[in-house]
Amino acid sequence: MINSYRFIFLSLLFFGCAQLSREDQLQAECETNRRNGYLYMIPILQRHTTSGATETNSLVWVGNTEIGYRKCSSEAKKNQWNLRSN
Repeated sequence: MINSYRFIFLSLLFFGCAQLSREDQLQAECETNRRNGYLYMIPILQRHTTSGATETNSLVWVGNTEIGYRKCSSEAKKNQWNLRSN
């Protein structure tokens, strides 16, 4: 009886702690890249431009950042069922 409880406890512990896919890790990296893109690049683009059109540069950067974020999120979702290979 005690062995069956021990087996159930260890099984629950293993499956509770095991991270079978890297989806969460990849999604966190996507969020970090997006946040850093807005935090650091927008002020730089507003100050330093080659053409003088700061609004256009910022708008293009925001568009590119969002497209990159969506592609990154899509790749993270595709990786949902892939097992980790540590």
